[in-house]
Amino acid sequence: MPAIDKRLQVALLAALTIIAAWLRFSAIDFGLPDQFRPDEEMTVPTALGFEKDWNPHLAVYPAAQTYLIHGVLRSNAMLFGVHGDLRTAYGADDGAQAFLIARQISAAMGTLTVPVIYLAAAPVFGPVAAVISATIVTVSYLHVRESKFAKVEVPAGLWLALSILMMLRLVTRGHWMDYALAGFFCGLATATHYTAGAIAIGIVMAHLEARHREARSLFGSLIDFRIYLAGAVTILTFLSVNPYFILDWQQTANDLWFLNASHTMWNNGNTPAGFGWPWLLLLAMPASFGVGWEIFFLAAMLWMLLRPKPGVYALMAFIAVCFWSVTSGHPQLEFRYLVNPLLAMALLAGVFAVDLMAWASAWIGSRAALSLAASVGIVLVTPSLIRDVELNQLLRQEDTRTIAEKWMVDHIPPLSEVVMIHGFTYGKPKVPHRYKMIPIKRLAELPSLSRWAPWVVADSLPMLSLWSEGASDADLAELNSEATLEFDLDPIKAGAATPVFDPNDAFYVPFNNITSMVRPGPRIRIWKVNPALE
Repeated sequence: MPAIDKRLQVALLAALTIIAAWLRFSAIDFGLPDQFRPDEEMTVPTALGFEKDWNPHLAVYPAAQTYLIHGVLRSNAMLFGVHGDLRTAYGADDGAQAFLIARQISAAMGTLTVPVIYLAAAPVFGPVAAVISATIVTVSYLHVRESKFAKVEVPAGLWLALSILMMLRLVTRGHWMDYALAGFFCGLATATHYTAGAIAIGIVMAHLEARHREARSLFGSLIDFRIYLAGAVTILTFLSVNPYFILDWQQTANDLWFLNASHTMWNNGNTPAGFGWPWLLLLAMPASFGVGWEIFFLAAMLWMLLRPKPGVYALMAFIAVCFWSVTSGHPQLEFRYLVNPLLAMALLAGVFAVDLMAWASAWIGSRAALSLAASVGIVLVTPSLIRDVELNQLLRQEDTRTIAEKWMVDHIPPLSEVVMIHGFTYGKPKVPHRYKMIPIKRLAELPSLSRWAPWVVADSLPMLSLWSEGASDADLAELNSEATLEFDLDPIKAGAATPVFDPNDAFYVPFNNITSMVRPGPRIRIWKVNPALE
């Protein structure tokens, strides 16, 4: 591989970081003051509540990110001379400013992951592989998409990337401080998102690989105190930033039981999106990364099994645990869980690309090999970058639920009775306190529609039928005979290709065929019921 001047390395890394920031911070205020990204309600309100009680009273997510958000919100309030209760300080517009700041924290952490991936790869695999790996993370649609919201996957990914950086140092250097820092970042990653703790397997594998290269026996490797130092620091760090995991064990036990139950609740474990390897290989990976990158990632992993390099087995062990966790059993999963293995796969892909370039150089010459590599890189990167831009353009559009909410405020008097077909699901306009809501599953539950409520609201999106099933044919027939359709907003362009969503995730923004949608959200219809005949 040709050498890359250090100044050029810095310039490339700076450019990638700027692009990463642009992609992640764009349209970051989507849906505010309404909160249309599920699970944000588990982080921001919890962070606002740390005034007199540091117990999050929630163990579904570990507490590290909520403490970080609280610290930033408190610092921001003090900077502008605001004191007192944070819920009051950020109470305007349903806490929109607090949600925006929490999202900006996620976007910043997602952006910083790009240079960390570069720094992890460069000393072990070389600057060319490092640039390629960092580029993959920069434009990855899944990473860009999840960086925009106040959730935990991408923030945990930053600590995970730092864990990988130190893990690879165990293979090349192995100083006791490397072990301590590997444990420290592993603890932070786990305390931000439990599943990120899988990197501990990679750290153990890196230790065994390094000791094997020193011709130590397995027993000799296992009695080396440094790996226990990493384990001790991991546990100490996790408990230091997530203390109520132990201090409020009843809450932890209840929430972990809830997680287990909710992840297997769909028809005795048969999720709407499927499960196992078909879910991973045929649905989640193509949607999250694109088919081109999926093939390249899988080829890279196969190549590394045949031609391993220092640190590769540790990365492979981590990926294997991640894949096992999402393919074993019949759990209800979301595509965003692939943020963790993405970081390791990006590193392997960078190494694989360098190996291919070296092989091609031997056959067709360096100049032709570099031209070919650049062409392939453009073919792989361009679709991801286009999807990123399309995502940001879509998120800048007003959501159907916001438009429907404004229409209801303008056309439906306060305290009116409003029937909500399928209840208060994610797809409904957010007007819970303005009207007298009547949540039902089917209109047949009401003895007489015309005598029960003057308005009916239904949301539908066939690709997210779990969350927006819509009115049944029988309901539509009844509404057509007893009511007048006053509002109908469909976000999907007529005749356009069907957008591809994550069927398990109640987020009304697609992964593919993004331009088939005019705006985010489900189709929303509102009927005015004809007066009853006396």
